Amino acid sequence: MANSDLSIILPLLGVACWLMLRTKRFNRIYPPGPPSWPLIGNLFRLPAKHPWLRFTEWKETYGRLVYLHGPGVSILLLNDVELVAELFEKRPGIYSDRPRFTVAGDLLELDKLMPLRMHDHGWKLQRKLSRTAMSLDAVKKYHPLLEDIAALLGESLREDPDAFEHHTRLAVSRVILAVTYRIPVATSDNEHVVLAEEAMKVISKATNPGAYLADLFPILKQPHALWFRNEIQRDKRIVQDSLNKPFDHVKKAIAEGSALPSLAKKLLVHEDDKEFVDRHEYEDTVKWLTGSLYLALQVNAVVLTTLLAMAMNPDKQARAQEEIDTVVGTHRVPTLGDKGSLPYVEAFIKEATRWQPPVPLSLGRQTSRDDVWEGYFIPAGTIVFPNIWAISRDGGGKYPAKEFLPERFLDSDPPLDPNSYTFGSGRRICPGNILAEHSVFIFVASILAAFDVSPETDDNGNPIAYNPQFSSGLISFPEDFKCKIQLRSAERGVQVRDRAAAVASYIT
Repeated sequence: MANSDLSIILPLLGVACWLMLRTKRFNRIYPPGPPSWPLIGNLFRLPAKHPWLRFTEWKETYGRLVYLHGPGVSILLLNDVELVAELFEKRPGIYSDRPRFTVAGDLLELDKLMPLRMHDHGWKLQRKLSRTAMSLDAVKKYHPLLEDIAALLGESLREDPDAFEHHTRLAVSRVILAVTYRIPVATSDNEHVVLAEEAMKVISKATNPGAYLADLFPILKQPHALWFRNEIQRDKRIVQDSLNKPFDHVKKAIAEGSALPSLAKKLLVHEDDKEFVDRHEYEDTVKWLTGSLYLALQVNAVVLTTLLAMAMNPDKQARAQEEIDTVVGTHRVPTLGDKGSLPYVEAFIKEATRWQPPVPLSLGRQTSRDDVWEGYFIPAGTIVFPNIWAISRDGGGKYPAKEFLPERFLDSDPPLDPNSYTFGSGRRICPGNILAEHSVFIFVASILAAFDVSPETDDNGNPIAYNPQFSSGLISFPEDFKCKIQLRSAERGVQVRDRAAAVASYIT
């Protein structure tokens, strides 16, 4: 074939291929979504605060699958729990990866935390370790510790009920630091507590979709790094200190022979290094895995939301207290051994979790390759967000979603347990979900047994109506609400005081 022929044929083949690809691309049917503009798409419609509320509005317009896109970025919103199960649990090979957030990953280096880590070898090793370290049997060994911390919480509420938010936050921090590192915590100004809370603020902001333009448009990575250099350096140092300081504390105690049982000690002492290159790699994997449990601070959001629900629903609170008095009795405080015997108390906690989910918008995942669902094309690299808020609004057919009704979970046809979607799903389920669930139960059951929670009253003695507001971010907390917390009886007060006096010294 002559060169002149090739000079004609090759360009024609190139044009033909381009036309085929272009036709294929434009023939694809993408999921519905808000109106978009040429070139820039519709990502500009992402709200910076409480995005789940707007996303749920879009569900009414566009359905349970909503698509957003911009230059080089695709986002898919899942507004239905069956859809989440269909994609995440039945197609884990496509939907188990995490997106690489420009700020959280490239600039803050948070992508070694298990919940944020890519679906790589390191994540698989962390998952393997967490299955052993945080299984139901493993968590049961921490039950006495959780009950002791609940006793300290009760005593703090007895002594200073107005500071209830401070007390619950300290109790949750004690759980995390005691279980993970066996670090005693006397007060909330403990260095490790302060670092953990500051690190959680950094993580919450860095993973909020739409918070940073650099996440939507990675080309802005370097300008962002320059403009916010001091903030990035400070946030990065906070995260590193929150991980390194407690981890080094455990390593030192092990070397000195004084380490008490903890998750970190268990993993460091009983090393299974068959899948690791060296000791440094193993320790680094354990450090980031144990640090991931800071995300269990969502327990505090659930406890505070439950307190708010008690104050707003005195009749429901009274029914839960009656169940405790009948099943447990008035001669002792509840224990985790009572879990399973208090169905209304458990329904109350489930309803609080459904009514105001602690994580209204789950962490995003990223498709590893192209996919098609019911005719809709989902391109590789799409960031997929389960909209937990929208899912939680499906409260059961005959029970209004906006009302607080624990009875919905005692129905013969109850809605889905919120714990099944609050803590993630499929391969990406939170490793600390069992510890979190058991912590919430013992805290709430202990409060219900000993205290009445009610709204504050005005000058005429009338209850002040609530207009609850919740924070934006990865974890959503009730904001600035006040309530009265009073002992139910003098006998209960003695129980609270005596139980707290018997707490093991290693917690404080």
